[in-house]
Amino acid sequence: MLWFVAARAMAVADGTVPAVKEASAGLYAQAILGLSEEACRAAKSPEQIGKLTLVDCLAGVHGMPREQAEKIMTGVLMIAFADGCMEPLEVRWASMLASACEMTDEDFQRCCASARVIASMFNPSVPSIEDGGEAS
Repeated sequence: MLWFVAARAMAVADGTVPAVKEASAGLYAQAILGLSEEACRAAKSPEQIGKLTLVDCLAGVHGMPREQAEKIMTGVLMIAFADGCMEPLEVRWASMLASACEMTDEDFQRCCASARVIASMFNPSVPSIEDGGEAS
């Protein structure tokens, strides 16, 4: 459930919830986090997702093993990069998660680079940094 709360917070941070963001969150959960489709459906149910606040999410990622927290961060950044740029509230949520995960700048930059690669696979029209896309 932590993944879906973190992902939903990022997906709505720019004021929209485009289909590419929702689809990429589910695909990431299954492909990278290893969640089954049934587990994803259960975690996204209003009854389950409504049980956690953003503060609960931050506390939960703080207590996660480093590798799992980095996967969450990479996925959240991938959602932010899905449209090619990061809005101020997306930057703020990423910063809050990075602080909760106690990430170093190097860890954060590695997650950003991985997230850009993944986002470009979901949405090939996203400009790369080399093509003039905005850096985080």
